[in-house]
Amino acid sequence: MSLQVIAKGSGTPILLIHGSAADHGTWSVQMASLREFELLSYDRVGTPGTPRPDAACYTVERHADDAAEILRSRGLSSAAVVGSSFGAVVALDLARRYPILVKTLVICEPPLAESDSLAAVPDGFACRFDALTATQGGPAAAEYFLRSVLGDAAFEHMPSTYQSRSKQAWQQIRSDMSALSRYRVRYDDLAEEIRCPVLLLSGTTSAAFFRDTLDSLHMAIPGSELRVLAGAGHMMQVDAHRQFYEAIRSVVPLS
Repeated sequence: MSLQVIAKGSGTPILLIHGSAADHGTWSVQMASLREFELLSYDRVGTPGTPRPDAACYTVERHADDAAEILRSRGLSSAAVVGSSFGAVVALDLARRYPILVKTLVICEPPLAESDSLAAVPDGFACRFDALTATQGGPAAAEYFLRSVLGDAAFEHMPSTYQSRSKQAWQQIRSDMSALSRYRVRYDDLAEEIRCPVLLLSGTTSAAFFRDTLDSLHMAIPGSELRVLAGAGHMMQVDAHRQFYEAIRSVVPLS
């Protein structure tokens, strides 16, 4: 399936993969400022305005296949890949199944379980989301999701237009949640599968469970670097964009 790609700048290519309740606009600050790189952003399948595949086809692996196709369609032999939230899970799968395509991997707070024995999406969370969808509507369920992931304070500080747009993405959120529940990290395999430099990013104001997962990934991937951005939350590419830029610049060389 062909997805529209927005490209800005020139230099070392970086593929940007957005998370849930989001689209390519997640990277608007980077697309406007990091012109020394060739930045590639796109809307994942299932984002409002894109085709919606059958539920059985809506998987993390499918998203990673789409990302691989984007790189190949542009004639790129490899690129740096940056993923935020659910997009970080996609980026991780891309690196493990298409290692030749990923030159550097930057993972920003993936919503994965901290061990393979735990569920990435607790049953109670999914049930609560579905109950809210049935009784109050999808946007109310999306708000529950956003407050749980970002925190009440961060949600309240979101511009009203962004709040509204994010809440309208409730179907995407639910599809991502379903895909995530079927995905297994297989932490013991990561040391053999990930063959590129890896930077793991977290924020000091983010929910604690993100850091637990990043600690597990840090231990599982030899040579990976874990960096915590001061004052940053889950949307670190927006609320700590200067630190985010320096982190990217430290691991992605200029061409």
